[in-house]
Amino acid sequence: MTKEWVEKRIAEAREEAQKYREQIVECISESDMSALDKAQALKSLDKLNGYNRSMFKHTVLFAGITAYQDDPERRRAWVKKVEDLPIEDLIALTWEVENCESRYLDSEPVEFDGDIIITDPCYVIRSENEMTPDDWGASGYGENMGALGITHYMSRDTLYGDWGCTVYDTDSGEEIGEFCADAGMVSVMLLDDVLRYNPAFDYHLVKCWTTAWIEDFKGTVQFVVTEHSGTYEYDSEFHKAGDKWFDYHVEVVGHGINKKTGKPINFVCKQTEL
Repeated sequence: MTKEWVEKRIAEAREEAQKYREQIVECISESDMSALDKAQALKSLDKLNGYNRSMFKHTVLFAGITAYQDDPERRRAWVKKVEDLPIEDLIALTWEVENCESRYLDSEPVEFDGDIIITDPCYVIRSENEMTPDDWGASGYGENMGALGITHYMSRDTLYGDWGCTVYDTDSGEEIGEFCADAGMVSVMLLDDVLRYNPAFDYHLVKCWTTAWIEDFKGTVQFVVTEHSGTYEYDSEFHKAGDKWFDYHVEVVGHGINKKTGKPINFVCKQTEL
């Protein structure tokens, strides 16, 4: 997605998150909780995330129960009020603001000159670690392949998790390769770099479904995030029939030539398997 799209989405998420935060602040401030409990609850609200959600909720819940311990009716009403607070929505929107750019923004095109492979970076990791005690960990689990000496590469998560993708020549529509993921990551790397790091790597030869191999490529490759939408056809506890849904897919897009023949090599990789 474009920079403008990402900035707009962040602004919308930040605005909506602020409304939820104000709702929680109002609930705490107008309660009969002690001044100390209110201050602690508001302080912990600023650090609210997916890991401490339960602690925050229980802190607010029991502080109120203590305040209303002599009034069973108000105590029950407080429990219901806390249960209805948009805590999960606030956490989700805060995460969206913090991660939107890395998750949805299209990458800058990266130039490659030589044979390239497209695969999950976990497949190229050496079985015997010679550079570090744990090469996979040292690479940031595929995010930083440069730590292993693979200096010319691009890498990101798939958004989907584990997947299977097909590479299509966008000029002819012909299938020219396929790859998959076991660690929810996708990388484009120069084959020579990979073989210098791991001379035993042969997935592009013997496990072709895991690794797309494009020979003699000279051009640019880019990660592009595309948006897909539709409407739900049925009611559920999460949505109603007719509500709109959105989904986002990572595509690998290349534009270049075969440097030996001069013929164009333009491709796109699309998810075709779960």
